[in-house]
Amino acid sequence: MYPKPQAASSSTFLPAPFAWVNIPGGMTRLVQRGGYVDQPVTVEVARFAIAQYPVTNAQYQVFVDAPDGYADSHWWDYSRPAAAWRVENPQPSDMAFGGDDCPRTHVTWYEAVAFCSWLSACTGEAIRLPDEGEWQWAAQGDDGREYPWGEEWDDERCHHNLAGNRIGTVPVTAYAGRGDSPFGVVDMVGNVWEWCVTSWETGLGDLSVDNVRVLRGGSWFDGVMSSFRTTCRGSWNPDLASDLRGFRIVRNS
Repeated sequence: MYPKPQAASSSTFLPAPFAWVNIPGGMTRLVQRGGYVDQPVTVEVARFAIAQYPVTNAQYQVFVDAPDGYADSHWWDYSRPAAAWRVENPQPSDMAFGGDDCPRTHVTWYEAVAFCSWLSACTGEAIRLPDEGEWQWAAQGDDGREYPWGEEWDDERCHHNLAGNRIGTVPVTAYAGRGDSPFGVVDMVGNVWEWCVTSWETGLGDLSVDNVRVLRGGSWFDGVMSSFRTTCRGSWNPDLASDLRGFRIVRNS
């Protein structure tokens, strides 16, 4: 049996729904070429915990509203490019889609990392963005499945746009119990692309360099099934926000 989601002290700072899912170590295989992956490669993943859901509007708003949160430029000091971006962008972007339980979009990679730094300081936990090996392992498990729920595509298991008629996000719990990964992680494909810490060019997680970063999971806008495979890889500049992109956090075990 895979472990069940466990409550954590982070939940005292973040509105529901929030839970950690403990993920055991294992091996996952990156097969889609691009960036540093010039041929399929097997990646070893150490145990960690991942948020059961993407970060929501309400959860991110705690960071925005806290006196020592978004307003404190200290959280961007992890790199010169991030600090310089913060000087030019002292206020967060407005949320693209309302609803407390919808995933927060219009968040750059810089802002997602700053959120993790702030939450780590608030909780005493080592909170960060996942690397792409961790993300894929949490979405796929040990059987190499095509989608978090199994081998076959199912229109009813994630928020997609194959019919070309969906605009915007839905609550992160909308597909809970239907589209979960083998570990019980929810909403890993569809709804929003999720930032990873991993550099597209190097495969490293160095915060200090201004590299394009990996994205995973597909979004409400995407209209092809391949976008929602557990192995699908995307990338984007760290200083650019979009209504297609959000993030999920992890914690060191």
